[in-house]
Amino acid sequence: MDPRGAHDPEDDMPFAELDSRARADAALRRIQGGADPTREAFDLANTMNDEAVGRMAKRLRRFFRRD
Repeated sequence: MDPRGAHDPEDDMPFAELDSRARADAALRRIQGGADPTREAFDLANTMNDEAVGRMAKRLRRFFRRD
């Protein structure tokens, strides 16, 4: 089987539903398949940044509720 013709289900899933490693792998496969590398990197970075900010906000809310 030709690996370039293989289709991974992760390629069709929204980034938010994948863990960071799976997101990066899916982005690399799309780039290898001809997708715009700049767009893939931008989308990947934005998603990871949004998640980091969300985790930080959750921790801060939890911290301030303790008072």
